[in-house]
Amino acid sequence: MFGDAGLLQGRGGQLGVEAGEDRGLDALGHGEAHPTDRRATLVSLTDRGREVTAGLRGGRDDLAAALFADMPPGQLDDFTLSLAQVIERLKAVDPTRQR
Repeated sequence: MFGDAGLLQGRGGQLGVEAGEDRGLDALGHGEAHPTDRRATLVSLTDRGREVTAGLRGGRDDLAAALFADMPPGQLDDFTLSLAQVIERLKAVDPTRQR
């Protein structure tokens, strides 16, 4: 259904869905072929999948609040700009080139 079942079953465990629990990732959602792009799969979440992803977003939001809540806006803007520059530089790195 999702492609490499072994890999995705492992991901199901990481998301808190065990292999025997409603067939692992099947408990989180189901996939179907994209109507115009055969390389793609459209995934629809189940109620359980929506619960899991909401929990992940909540954890991400809690972490962001703990890290940045007391940072002055100007400092946060500078940090965001610097981080964006680092990300662009990382994308440009050629891992095959020796330094």
